[in-house]
Amino acid sequence: MIKRLKHVFYCLVALVFVYSCSTEKNTLISRSYHGLNAHYNGYYNANELINESLNTYRSSLEEDFYSLLPIDAVPNKEEIIGMYPAIDTAIHKCTKVIKDHSMPSNDRPARKKDEHNRWIDENWVTVGQALYYRLDYEGAIKNFKFIKKFYKNDPSLYVGELWIAKTRIAQGKYTEAKLSLDKLDKAIVEEVSRETKRFRKLKKKKKGNEIAKFPKKIKFDLEKTKADLALKRGKKKDAITHLESSLSFAKKSKDKARVHFVLGQLYEAVGNNPMASNHYAKVLKKDAPFQMSFNARLKKASLGSSEKKRLDLFKMLKDAKNAPFKDQIYYALADIELKEENEPKGIEYLHQSAFYSTKNTRQKGMAYERLADMSFDKRKYVNAQKYYDSCATVINDNYPNAEVIRNKASNLADLVVAVETAQYEDSVQMIAGLDEAGRKDFLKALIKKIKADDARQKEKEAARLRELQANENLFVQSGEGSKWYWNNAKSRAEGLDDFKRLWGTRENEDDWRRSEKIVLGDFTEIEVDDLGVDTLVIPDDTLTVEYLSLKLPLTDSLLAISNVKLLKSRYDAGVIYKELLQEKEMAAYEFEAVLSKNIENKHNLMSAFQLYKLREKTNAAKAEGHKSYILNNYPNSDYANYLRDPNFFLKKKERDALAEQEYVKILDRYNRKLYYPVISKATIVITDEKDNVFRSKYMLLKALSIGQINEDKSELLPTLNAVVSEYPKTLEADKALEMIDIIENGYSKNIPADFGNKSLFNYDDKARQMVIVFLDEDDNSSLSKAKIVDFHREFFSRDKLNVSSKIYSPKQSIVLTRYFETEAEGTEYIRIYKKTRKYLLDLQNAKILMITSENLKVLFEKQNLPEYELFYEEYY
Repeated sequence: MIKRLKHVFYCLVALVFVYSCSTEKNTLISRSYHGLNAHYNGYYNANELINESLNTYRSSLEEDFYSLLPIDAVPNKEEIIGMYPAIDTAIHKCTKVIKDHSMPSNDRPARKKDEHNRWIDENWVTVGQALYYRLDYEGAIKNFKFIKKFYKNDPSLYVGELWIAKTRIAQGKYTEAKLSLDKLDKAIVEEVSRETKRFRKLKKKKKGNEIAKFPKKIKFDLEKTKADLALKRGKKKDAITHLESSLSFAKKSKDKARVHFVLGQLYEAVGNNPMASNHYAKVLKKDAPFQMSFNARLKKASLGSSEKKRLDLFKMLKDAKNAPFKDQIYYALADIELKEENEPKGIEYLHQSAFYSTKNTRQKGMAYERLADMSFDKRKYVNAQKYYDSCATVINDNYPNAEVIRNKASNLADLVVAVETAQYEDSVQMIAGLDEAGRKDFLKALIKKIKADDARQKEKEAARLRELQANENLFVQSGEGSKWYWNNAKSRAEGLDDFKRLWGTRENEDDWRRSEKIVLGDFTEIEVDDLGVDTLVIPDDTLTVEYLSLKLPLTDSLLAISNVKLLKSRYDAGVIYKELLQEKEMAAYEFEAVLSKNIENKHNLMSAFQLYKLREKTNAAKAEGHKSYILNNYPNSDYANYLRDPNFFLKKKERDALAEQEYVKILDRYNRKLYYPVISKATIVITDEKDNVFRSKYMLLKALSIGQINEDKSELLPTLNAVVSEYPKTLEADKALEMIDIIENGYSKNIPADFGNKSLFNYDDKARQMVIVFLDEDDNSSLSKAKIVDFHREFFSRDKLNVSSKIYSPKQSIVLTRYFETEAEGTEYIRIYKKTRKYLLDLQNAKILMITSENLKVLFEKQNLPEYELFYEEYY
């Protein structure tokens, strides 16, 4: 009996406690109970999740120290995917707390006037911040506006306004962001005014209507946000002012270090080097990441006097911790030498910079670009192209002037081909011109030199590899090179890109380094140092006098082929020098070289005319000589006609326009089946108007007309053969060949084409979408479905997606995810699916498509996946 009474007593106490903890009762116990839950179960735990994710992201972030650092590093669209689980969990925790622990209940927010749980507004703030990091800016704005509306007498009001400003900046709505920041500045001023009045014992606000105090803890973030907005608007000096102000509110050494570094960059950008150096020095005294400290030290050293710079940079070279950054140090040393016009030393340091840039493709690109620009300025265009090409190979699309560099490499590539072809043909012709004994002696000396160069090159490469390995070992021994990065998706992706750049695409197999066969050169790639070019390595079994002799133009026919290549390359180089590079003298040299060979070829006339145009206004005597050469040797050419009449090409254009009108009339007669007049006119043009630009078309039209009036189609053959022989490699010749083939071999079966839209599937942009994942034959459908469910649980927990597996065909199953309200939602789902390996594993690479319910029915009925893929490619 006593035990039963005790039990009843405890139950009554528990009921009283639960009742007193009701969200509708504003009691001390209720406030304590619900406040404790809201503080720790929601706000604290959610912020721990978000902060831990941000710290992990920022600690593994490879920042771009070549550009102005962002004031706060925030993940982008690609990087945020890995943070989805933590952010969504944080949102879930806070929303559950708001639902369960608001006092009174938050079921009808519009009717609610007071909030007795002091931690609920902080949970609302956390939800808004989580949505901001998730890049759901509209959701974040909605959340912060709710805080402003319902918590007017709470410091969260100001926090919400600040985050509205941050969100508007992220959206690019700078005017709206400025309005929010101005409101916060006004609130600070008004608070100072109120405090002054209180100090003077003037009127006080009644309790319950007091305006919330501006939270000092957000002033650091406020000043940084003002600076961020100023930078977005291109106002660097305003940004400097706000960042300087922010330092007085910063508490963490790491935060101060970042602000000092950005200030150093900004002062450097506005030309205030002493202040820049001062802030870089302060970075070194704070708790900054190693890369930031290194770059601060490097920039500080670069802002000193030349001799001081050198001493500081050489000191940095000796520090083992800086081993992976030697490329940047050597580039800074090169900059000093080049500014002091010590070009040989500067070039040496640039090569060192490129050599040590094994991972930093940006730095390697900078070294190559500068070497290329120097060669270009000295008119060494072949060397410039090779440097530009090397730069274009290593840089990515984010590199400044990437497109310009690629264009330069591409534009100069034809010049390199032309110049090197000319040098090679000149070389082999020179060797071929020697007597047999002299030729053998020359080739023996060449072989000896190639082998010596090959051995020297191999030793040089081995020494380079040893040096790079020693540098890598030095870095690892210093304790800076062993950071684990396998959990960082961005680092893994960058590592894969570096691997592919160095090794190409390799299968996952033993001895993968040998999986790509070496392409061996032949004698067409040999170049001789005495002729101003480098030699290339040749396989030993081809390094014989007999083999190399076979590659020389020792017969008249081979010499003629060599001359054709030589003269064409000379002329092409001249045109590129003249048209692309505006190098008139270099162009003239190439054109003169064509004429000096005294070999009849099509480039003589064009070279002479080019020389005439180059010297027409600068050297009348030489220009007259080129004119006489053309008139005497090519009197019937268009160029000769131009020299006789400068309006020749204008008149020719007019004649061609008239000829076009006449041809259109004859074509109309053909279409009206007036074949005899067509044949008559075509015969006149073919016989008497050899320069008519439509002559080949008249010939073809004549053949077609003859075919219309004669049963014997063989009568067309003489005309068709004339088209092929006189106008080879033209559209008319191709058509003539086709007709000849039909006449000689017969007609093909005439099958009418159906161009109607016969697709089985219909596109409906308003219909809900589903996503299908097609499994391989050996995939287990239940296991695959479980993988996708796990993927949803972590990355799409808020969407409540329905997953099912179905049999598509006897040998194939599918996993179906439904439903997405819009095509955009489905597209985003597929994008994240393809980028995520976690849980999905090999299923990540499975075929994945979007489809509507109606089209899914058709697909299952018709079993025509290839047709749906064509439909999908066209509409999605």
